[in-house]
Amino acid sequence: MTENILSKYQIRQEISRIRNSLSESEIVNSSNIISSKVISTKEFKNARSIGIYYPIRSEVKTFEIIKHSLATKKIIGLPRIIDSKRIAFFKIMEKSLEEIKLTKGKYGILENMLSDSIVEEMDLLIIPGIAFDLEGNRIGYGKGYYDRFLSSRKANYIIGLAFENQIIKKIPYTEYDIPVDLLFTEKRIIYVNSI
Repeated sequence: MTENILSKYQIRQEISRIRNSLSESEIVNSSNIISSKVISTKEFKNARSIGIYYPIRSEVKTFEIIKHSLATKKIIGLPRIIDSKRIAFFKIMEKSLEEIKLTKGKYGILENMLSDSIVEEMDLLIIPGIAFDLEGNRIGYGKGYYDRFLSSRKANYIIGLAFENQIIKKIPYTEYDIPVDLLFTEKRIIYVNSI
């Protein structure tokens, strides 16, 4: 058990370092490519309700996906930390990305505190991660919020967004870890589980 935790820690440190070394223009350009790929899939087009993260630091930017979702009248929720163990996704009530009022919450996560409407069931859940492997296993920031949320499987389909240099050969996992179904990078789309 200690070995798995240690190797996850090492992966988190190394891949975070690599991701943080990307320039702002590399992050924006690759994010735009990834967003275009997501928007063009049948999974996204058919989705009526979507949970998605609002990016911080060097994460894949999700602005174009959020804009497109709002423009096409999808129900879209952003995560908010409820307590030390739980997150919930709160519906964006505004009509455009520019109108959304965000407040910096725990760990620097930007949250839409003005909404009190929780998106309970989602067709798609789009999540960030530090590292992914080709089987859809994921390493996050180590706080376990997404892992606990995913264990309740409130989304029909889970999508991971990552830059190509965040994909590694093998991530240690346990029976409690929930893999993503589909993984997007700027170079490829990886179907882990067919919908």
